[in-house]
Amino acid sequence: MRKYVDRILPIFGIALLVVALIVGAASLKALSGAKDARDQAASTASSSTVPLVNKLDLGATTDEDVASCLTPDFESNPDKVEVLYGVQQRQLGGRSPSLILRNTEGELRLCDHFGADGPSQSPVPTASDVDPVEFLSNGRSAWTCAKTTNVLDRFERTLWLVVAPDVDTVRQRYVVDGVPGPWFESQAQNGYVHLQSWLDGPQPATTKYAEQFQVLDSSGEEVPQTVLPTEESELLGCTPGGSAQIG
Repeated sequence: MRKYVDRILPIFGIALLVVALIVGAASLKALSGAKDARDQAASTASSSTVPLVNKLDLGATTDEDVASCLTPDFESNPDKVEVLYGVQQRQLGGRSPSLILRNTEGELRLCDHFGADGPSQSPVPTASDVDPVEFLSNGRSAWTCAKTTNVLDRFERTLWLVVAPDVDTVRQRYVVDGVPGPWFESQAQNGYVHLQSWLDGPQPATTKYAEQFQVLDSSGEEVPQTVLPTEESELLGCTPGGSAQIG
């Protein structure tokens, strides 16, 4: 009997060793898989924090675009107006020209997909190193909301800005229920910027909205200014008491 036990013990020890190796390999594989999952999650989280940029500017406007902006009370001959700003830009569902024209009398006319506009004050404001951003016009905005449910169908906004030479680009984004959306970005031309942005629905009635701006120089550094909110600023939207155009 003892001889049999002596033979069994080494075999039993080898079996235990094999089991330990298998369990250890499985544990290492599980740990490796968990690490890979954590790394992938971290990578996804990191990439999701990189701000997306919707570059609005698509190129120069045409003579036909300039002609479409004219009216007899401003000027009827395209050759007699100066194009201070002329950019084809993206808009919700397409593209459209954005123009600032000056006639021989020194008057300004602003045109975008909302139609024609003029400076919000006279004399026209100027930007400086102290105040690098000023409103040329308050622009326009349109909240289109369902009549009975306060559900947002869409929102469009435009801004006309005068900027100092240090300002290269201006960008805006919306934060929807705490989640930042893409930046809408436009580049300065001759000291002017036309910025437009939008939200596309439907968005539930309980959705919370905010907006945020950045003013950047040619190096991508922020230019200090006080006109546009750089922190998240609440928008009431389609909620009761909000600014809404009912469609």
